[in-house]
Amino acid sequence: MNPFVKILLFTALLLSPLRGQTNDVLSVETEALEIADRLRCLVCSDENIETAKDETAKDMRFFIRRHLTEGKTQDLVVHLLLAQYGDMISLEDSPLPNTEKEEVFVFISAGLSFAAMAFYIYRRSRHFKA
Repeated sequence: MNPFVKILLFTALLLSPLRGQTNDVLSVETEALEIADRLRCLVCSDENIETAKDETAKDMRFFIRRHLTEGKTQDLVVHLLLAQYGDMISLEDSPLPNTEKEEVFVFISAGLSFAAMAFYIYRRSRHFKA
């Protein structure tokens, strides 16, 4: 085999892992930018976190990239961010179902209905006594 071909093959083998790592870094970066477009800074309310200069936005960017490099999906990272920072960071409707607010609304509505019925019964029974 020609020594030039051997050197070429050897160089190709050495550079192939680097090429895969570069693609991984690029895919993490594109995923991070996609997530950042969907989220806004808590301090700079209408700015997305990629362009915001606040420390909170920097922490969020670091959080996103760290979890993406660990292999977590975009949806999971968004859910983790919403769980940590709340729904205020989302530019769109929250992907997390907010059942806690619905349960509170149902309990308050049921309590008010029960109180209204009890008051009506109390007033009605008092009317007949007089």
